[in-house]
Amino acid sequence: MSAKNLIKWIDSHYPAAPTVDNGNGTLTISIECVNVNTSAVFIERQVIPATMAAAREVLGY
Repeated sequence: MSAKNLIKWIDSHYPAAPTVDNGNGTLTISIECVNVNTSAVFIERQVIPATMAAAREVLGY
């Protein structure tokens, strides 16, 4: 799968911000997280390889 199609697939799962192609075979994905103790919401960014396996792992598939 091309990086462009992978980004479209990831973004169809409503991340906190659009997925960024870093141009070096990696993507930056933004995930909205909630602190279970305080209910505070924060954005976590992860750099992952531009592969379906890595995207599925981050999204919990």
